[in-house]
Amino acid sequence: GHRPQFQEWKIHWKLRPMPMVVISGLEQKESRHHALVVDGLTLRFFLEDDFRLDFLRIAARCRSVICCRTTPLQKAGVVQLVRDGLRVMTLAVGDGANDVSMIQMANMGIGIAGVEGMQAVMASDFAIGRFYFLLKLLLVHGHWCYDRISRMILYFYYKNAMFVLLIFWYQIYNGFSGSVAIEQLYLFLFNLVWTSVPICVTAIADQNIPKEVLCNNPELYAHGRLDKVYNKKHFVLTMLDAFWQSLVVYFVCHWAYSDSDVGIFEYGTTMNTACVLIVSLHLAIETQYWTWIHHLALWASLAVYLLFGVAYNAICCFPPYWTMEHALGTVQFWAAVFLATVIALFPRVFFRSVKNTLRPSITQRARQTASKENGPGSCLPRR
Repeated sequence: GHRPQFQEWKIHWKLRPMPMVVISGLEQKESRHHALVVDGLTLRFFLEDDFRLDFLRIAARCRSVICCRTTPLQKAGVVQLVRDGLRVMTLAVGDGANDVSMIQMANMGIGIAGVEGMQAVMASDFAIGRFYFLLKLLLVHGHWCYDRISRMILYFYYKNAMFVLLIFWYQIYNGFSGSVAIEQLYLFLFNLVWTSVPICVTAIADQNIPKEVLCNNPELYAHGRLDKVYNKKHFVLTMLDAFWQSLVVYFVCHWAYSDSDVGIFEYGTTMNTACVLIVSLHLAIETQYWTWIHHLALWASLAVYLLFGVAYNAICCFPPYWTMEHALGTVQFWAAVFLATVIALFPRVFFRSVKNTLRPSITQRARQTASKENGPGSCLPRR
């Protein structure tokens, strides 16, 4: 059969109290098809200050680095060297007490419950029963977790920026008096009730790619490792989208009620209704895996908002008394809410459609492949 060929790397030692390492054979061309094996005695010298960078430079050019017969402190030293020297996220996996230092030194630690006790599990961030489960933990749940958290953080920035900017545009037209067109209780409940439940459901249960596709395509793990979702580019685009949507909501409402005697709270109720509807539909566009829980959280939040507005405005004895009831019966209210929603969300829908058609990302191509395998019109992960 075919026997693998090994390239010998020569390490020359100079006569000094501590050995001086000079590496030959790796300077000409960087290769990712080498493996490095280091025992504990040699690793003791490599972790000294004089040789740390040389060892890191060699290790970074290898596909695998095996450190055998090492002490717990040496394991932690290697993890610290890679973490600080390359400025990357590190993961340590261990099953015994001698792995505790390494697990605690890494950015993320995984403990395996086994015959060597529970010390590694108690010091870890995640615990698994077998080493085999690491595949699914990283490739499936790691990918999903990164995608969910990234989209959740961007969404929280987006909806708060949009809501605050909406209030800011109103200040320009009232001389920066500090008055707010939206009633105080609506301001308080915007983040607490109206827009909190749907994003929590999405952040817990969203699955952008089926687990079968993730397990069979390990390269999709780079989606999170390379920060393809939460990065400066997407953050800036999200803030620009919030800026655009706040402009649309305010000035569409301003146009709808121009040359009218509408009250301040009816005007604010229209803006607030359009804002709640837009941020909810924005989340619906970002959601990639729909279940009945997602539908219930989204549409129930909108229904609760309208029912609360009707009930609250009917029982309070001070403004905004009967404001929601009166607004729901006017053409200006429905026209402003409908036009603001369509105009505000059109750029995101348009550019998302164009990008997914002309230049789909690797995750989008994976979703399209899964859609074809699961049947026409289906892009949901299979149970």
